[in-house]
Amino acid sequence: MEIRLLSRDNRWVFLPAIIFLLNGHCAVRAALINALTGSVSDVTAAVASALPGDTVLVPPGTNIWTQTVNLSGVSLRGAGTNQTVIIDEESRANNGGQIFILTGSPNHLTELSNLQLCCGVTNTSPNYYGSIVCSGTANTSWRIDHILFNGLYAKNIATYGNAFNVIDHNAFLMKAIAIEDNGYVSGDQFGDQSYALPPTYGQNSAGQNVASVLYIEDNYFTNITGVAAGVSDGEDGARVVFRDNTVWNDLFANHGTETGARSRSERSFEIYDNTFNYSSSAPNYPYFAMANIRGGSGVIFSNTVNGYTSIVGLRDFRSTDAYSGQWAPFGGANGTNPWDSNSPTLYLSGTSSAPNASDYLQVAGANWANNQWVGYTLVNTNNLAGYALSSANSSYFSVVNSNSANVMYYLGTGLVQSHPQMTFNTGDHFQVYFVHATLDQPGRGSGDLVRDNGQDANGNLITINTVTGTPFWPHEALEPIYCWSNTLDGTLTGMFSAYPGIQSGRDFYNNMPQPGYVVFAYPHPLATQPAAPTGVKITSP
Repeated sequence: MEIRLLSRDNRWVFLPAIIFLLNGHCAVRAALINALTGSVSDVTAAVASALPGDTVLVPPGTNIWTQTVNLSGVSLRGAGTNQTVIIDEESRANNGGQIFILTGSPNHLTELSNLQLCCGVTNTSPNYYGSIVCSGTANTSWRIDHILFNGLYAKNIATYGNAFNVIDHNAFLMKAIAIEDNGYVSGDQFGDQSYALPPTYGQNSAGQNVASVLYIEDNYFTNITGVAAGVSDGEDGARVVFRDNTVWNDLFANHGTETGARSRSERSFEIYDNTFNYSSSAPNYPYFAMANIRGGSGVIFSNTVNGYTSIVGLRDFRSTDAYSGQWAPFGGANGTNPWDSNSPTLYLSGTSSAPNASDYLQVAGANWANNQWVGYTLVNTNNLAGYALSSANSSYFSVVNSNSANVMYYLGTGLVQSHPQMTFNTGDHFQVYFVHATLDQPGRGSGDLVRDNGQDANGNLITINTVTGTPFWPHEALEPIYCWSNTLDGTLTGMFSAYPGIQSGRDFYNNMPQPGYVVFAYPHPLATQPAAPTGVKITSP
């Protein structure tokens, strides 16, 4: 059975009937346990005395914490965001720095709410592992709500797994990434299983007793450092819904499969009904995009965007960056890499006549047709990147974006970081290939399962496509990104791509809703009692 409701903007929303039975165990009276003080020792003692389903109440006060508190099936509630304040002095040693670790419980909601987490004075070094870490499987649930994240020197929240979950009604004053989703299937370290599974959009993206994506809704984010960090970021097959949030001076981001080592891209994203504002007084105004998408697929619609150059930046760094050659096993999409869908043809080879250190290829007497090589991959076989892979995969390369009669121009690496750019010296040898699709590029999804299969003689992981038994393109399905009803400075605006391999009408569609898409219930069923946070007032920059 299901219930369909017409939402505030005339979109159908789906509400499983089972949601009304959510946490049916709550009919049993749960205990409220008062921590003696807000010190970490007293809170730890109160949590230890609690049973699953109980809630620990933390009194007003400001306390310095140096130890982690673990919650599983036990909730913790402060007295208000300006009353219960925890100062982060957690040790960064041994991947530490966590103030709270939340683990989903099969029968009881684990909730953290109504307090302030404030940056420390001593431990000001970055914490890349999350001040709050959340994990859980498909039959568990957790919620983080009504918390003020006040300038933490850390990723504020790091999440794992596919519990039924929501992060809602929080305020993030950001010095680092606010929320990072590190996976989807529990135990799927790199995202291989997530990329082998079908997509989960809208009504199929959450449920009480089935796998749920990460839900982020009704939060306030503002960057307080001047350097955009990412209000939401994802990798290792992450799946996320980002909706009804307000963002100042920052962006939604995801990682691609060029992130490093074995990590694969974020698998899917749903970004809708948000407001993104970038102040004219902020550094880098106007900012390049409200969302930077480096892999995976999803929907982006009904966002109000002001102060940015574009709605979405679609990028495929594996098609342009020679530095990707260092990230075994996937490397870069140079036209011969088995992890990509390549044409077997060597279309062109020869010798450059360009002056030394040229950022283009010149071939005397070539007489090419105008732009005949757009979308092809150009490799400088002399200009080796020097990484411990085959010479073909260590060469500098990039995708061609224009050519004249005897000169080819290609995308540089300036969009990434300060990575070395391919150049040509007089006499350098080159080759030209064609890549049909790169591994996990924007607009690609379900494919063959990839896994590690032992190590080679040098101790490097051997990674294979389990269908072929070899390193091989995993036959990823085309799952286009759909973008509609977004406004940029008051004007309806779509997305575009500077990468020839990410094509409008194939890999993404503008002004077209995803066929069959139905949003999941709003507000999220775990956030149906969004009481206003106490003691905090946020004003726009």
